[in-house]
Amino acid sequence: MRIKLLLFLVFPILFFGQKKKNGLDVVSNIEVKMIAMKPIGNNHLAKLLMPFYGFGFGGNLMTPINFGVGLDYNVLFSNVKYGEQNRYGNIGSPTITNIDVYLTHREMISEDFSVEEMAGFSFYRQTNLLVDAKSQKIKDNATGFNLGGKALYTLDREGYQQVFIAGKVNFYFNNIYNENPAVQKFYNRSTFLSLNVGYRYNF
Repeated sequence: MRIKLLLFLVFPILFFGQKKKNGLDVVSNIEVKMIAMKPIGNNHLAKLLMPFYGFGFGGNLMTPINFGVGLDYNVLFSNVKYGEQNRYGNIGSPTITNIDVYLTHREMISEDFSVEEMAGFSFYRQTNLLVDAKSQKIKDNATGFNLGGKALYTLDREGYQQVFIAGKVNFYFNNIYNENPAVQKFYNRSTFLSLNVGYRYNF
């Protein structure tokens, strides 16, 4: 009888304790980064603008099964190439605000090194100032998707602090209409290649 009573008391403790131990704990982090981004292809952003430079913030939620979701907010600045102001549209000071939402997968290479793959959806807001009236702004919205990878190095034993370098490909699709399909494509589509260097804090 005592053995049955002991088993009755111990079994629930072991069961629920094991269940809690094996439960999925979501780990979160925040990031800050510097970004260099180059538009490529036969389009107005690649042909008429200088490369973009800027900064960004982000973070993601990662589970022990090494899959997670992430969010990046980036602000990037460029200039119109000399002599291309009229072709670009008599506007200048181009700025792109970009939000990336993505799924990510992590692979541990060693205790200190890891890599992450990313794929997701992108939103863009491009802002330009009128050359003849700098107080007025023209804003265009665009969407697309993104693919990328990130290599991380852990700085401390606890794994709270990491530095990383990341590469990403972003596809850009606008909705400007023109009767000439070639002109419409020139102003509506682009591809961005970007390099990010940053710092991550896990908590």
